[in-house]
Amino acid sequence: MTKKRTILKFFIYALIILLCDLLQNTSGLFPEINGARCFLLLPVSIILSMGEDEKYGAIIGLFAGLLWDTASGVHMGFNCIYIMIMCFFSCALVTYIARNTFITNMVCALLTTGIYCVIYWLFFIIIKGVESAEMTLFTFYIPCMLYTFVMTPIIWLILRPLKNKFKENGFEKQI
Repeated sequence: MTKKRTILKFFIYALIILLCDLLQNTSGLFPEINGARCFLLLPVSIILSMGEDEKYGAIIGLFAGLLWDTASGVHMGFNCIYIMIMCFFSCALVTYIARNTFITNMVCALLTTGIYCVIYWLFFIIIKGVESAEMTLFTFYIPCMLYTFVMTPIIWLILRPLKNKFKENGFEKQI
């Protein structure tokens, strides 16, 4: 892939991540279902990074997490580190073990979302001793996780044509 086309690809990826950050973190822009929010940045960053080099995948995750952390003043750095690590491992999985298929994308994105909800609930709700912390798992985090699970295949269907446009003469791993 030429340098100009690579720069264009990552510029468009950055715009998509910026749009998803805006939709996710601005109240009223993306529908909430009974208070459950869709964590758009998790599946979008995983799906965009899969099929890329591990270094570029980690940078995509770092950028998405950095944007999410700027919208939240509670846990600076958590999203940045978590999404970067998950994007790195997803890229490594596709590079060395599995193929970049729908199933692989779904498994990685869903695992990332599920682990994120549980870790966040444990570290930032339970350990901090928030009142009624145990119930927030059932009233907020599991509904958000399920909402994100439902949206993940739709996100993949939206991003797949874009990713296919940037394939370099069939050498990039198949989606």
